Amino acid sequence: MKKEYLEFMCCPSCTHDIIISEEAELENDRIKTGVLKCSNNTCEGQWNIRNCIPRFTEYGKYANSFGDQWNTFAKTQLDDKITVESELRWQSEINWTEEDLKDKRIIEFGSGAGRFIDIVSNKKPKLAIGIDITDAVDASFNNLKHKDNVFFIQADFFSLPIKSQKIDFAYSIGVLHHTPNPEAAFKKMASTVRDNGEVGLCLYEVSLYHRPNRNSLKVATIDLLWSLNLWRCEFFRFFTTKVPDKIFLAYCKYFVPILHYINKIPVLRYLRYLFPSTCYRTLPVEWSMLDTNDTYATKIVHQYRHKDVFQWFLKEKLSNIMVHNSRAGWVSLTAVKTNDTSFNFEKYIHAAPGQPGV
Repeated sequence: MKKEYLEFMCCPSCTHDIIISEEAELENDRIKTGVLKCSNNTCEGQWNIRNCIPRFTEYGKYANSFGDQWNTFAKTQLDDKITVESELRWQSEINWTEEDLKDKRIIEFGSGAGRFIDIVSNKKPKLAIGIDITDAVDASFNNLKHKDNVFFIQADFFSLPIKSQKIDFAYSIGVLHHTPNPEAAFKKMASTVRDNGEVGLCLYEVSLYHRPNRNSLKVATIDLLWSLNLWRCEFFRFFTTKVPDKIFLAYCKYFVPILHYINKIPVLRYLRYLFPSTCYRTLPVEWSMLDTNDTYATKIVHQYRHKDVFQWFLKEKLSNIMVHNSRAGWVSLTAVKTNDTSFNFEKYIHAAPGQPGV
């Protein structure tokens, strides 16, 4: 946290400016600990700064499992010499380049352990801001504190301490579908972006299957198997979401590795479907441990079609909407925020009609 960041921050309750109300402890040029306070005398808003991170919430609410997850697997999904999954996903789902981001202010909604802030910060932005409702912000800060152009905030997307139209680029990758109201969270994110800034969003798609366009009995059978796998997943989630987070995390750390290696053996690999598991054959074992927790511990999951999310972008009057050719299982769009009133957005905003004869 630096004092200059107060320029784009506000009280999440009344939107007034925020001030530093008590003498702060500094670490180099960062405020390590201190207290922030709303400048409005009639507002009682007050928030701690701890570990250089302003804490507008101390509780992860619906997303608590992710805090434990990212602090346990803090470095698993950071790109290294073995895996470049984060860069691959960035290019296929958002694809803003160094030319786009240089000297700009960027915010990520749902920064987790900082895997995408790590990618963004290398593209020479003025500042890359990560906001997360959980204490995963501690994992991301500890991972990236050696970089001078990153900043993390612990806050609820629905009670946002960011002023309107102060950000150049805002994005969220694989997060908003875990919130109670993803469209409302997207609207909050878009509100932070200035005119002619850009917005990017990636959510779970309705189907994870890279389906051929031409129908056949084989394709229909694979569709059925994928549907059964979704049923299996939701059957397990009915129970696993009721298990205390730390107990299920222990299951992921100590039992899922067995399933991970079984998954590499022909025929025997199908045994893993008898247990809650998300296992990979070509990624390190920690990825299977992490993504099993990610899949089965989270309390809320939404899935979308591109056309659904396209409507959200229209409602926010975003233009130049691009649908990205991301992996199967992901809906990825980017767009420009415009103040152009010549285009009739309302003409294309409507609910899908129901099925005939129903």
